[in-house]
Amino acid sequence: MVMTKKVIFICGASHSGSTLLGLILGSHSACFYAGEVNKIQFLNIKKEHEDKSCKICGRSCPIWGNFILDKEFGLYKQLSKLTNKPIIIDSTKKIAWLKKQSNKLEIYQSKYLIYILRDGRAVINSQLRKYKDSDPEELIEKWIKHIKSTDDFYYNFSGKKIQIHYEALSSKPEDIIKKLCNFLEISYEKSMSQYYLHEHHPLGGNTGTHYLIIKAQKDNKIDSPIQLSERNKYYYLDHPLEIRLDLRWKKELSEKIIKIFEKKAGKLNKSFRWND
Repeated sequence: MVMTKKVIFICGASHSGSTLLGLILGSHSACFYAGEVNKIQFLNIKKEHEDKSCKICGRSCPIWGNFILDKEFGLYKQLSKLTNKPIIIDSTKKIAWLKKQSNKLEIYQSKYLIYILRDGRAVINSQLRKYKDSDPEELIEKWIKHIKSTDDFYYNFSGKKIQIHYEALSSKPEDIIKKLCNFLEISYEKSMSQYYLHEHHPLGGNTGTHYLIIKAQKDNKIDSPIQLSERNKYYYLDHPLEIRLDLRWKKELSEKIIKIFEKKAGKLNKSFRWND
């Protein structure tokens, strides 16, 4: 029976590229990308919920379809046993969950933290696209609060840790993947960048990125619950399978909102800005 040797946490703001990063790392032969694992709370509820099943194969998922947490055995150990993978990846963003799970890990389980950074203006733009009726100032305040708590968690994390920019990952994927493999002390596998050709079973995450897997593996007859919303169709229907840098915020975010963001969060955002 394979036992967990490493747990990799991916933290950062929502809409920062953690799904893409998780799928890339989960394409390594030794890794299983579990997605946002805190969403196991929705698996066995009776009412309908968008996070009630695997994002790729729905209720029939061989991992999550009949998953019942064995609290005595341990969450990540259980996932290693189910997937036959010694490395489990969790991209949950909620800091309370990360602290709890990180503290639970046993001494023989190495823990790693990857903090994925993305320009806060891009994050706010994605959130406004998703939540059209939201107050931009409220979204900015929430981003500030989450980033401050994530920074604090990263600073105090006792395992190995690293920061990477989403923009660097998307524009120079091979270089960043090699860097991360070196950091995680695993071999580099060239096919990792072609994450859409591998089998995945994530909970939660970006629907558009998951859609590309369905698109690439359409002949596999995956019974997926994924449905692109109108806000995503224009971008993902004709999106190439290859990793591509998304800078839509530069055209879509209004000058008014940019000014508000700079006033409230410009200083905090300095380390999140990416200069190629």
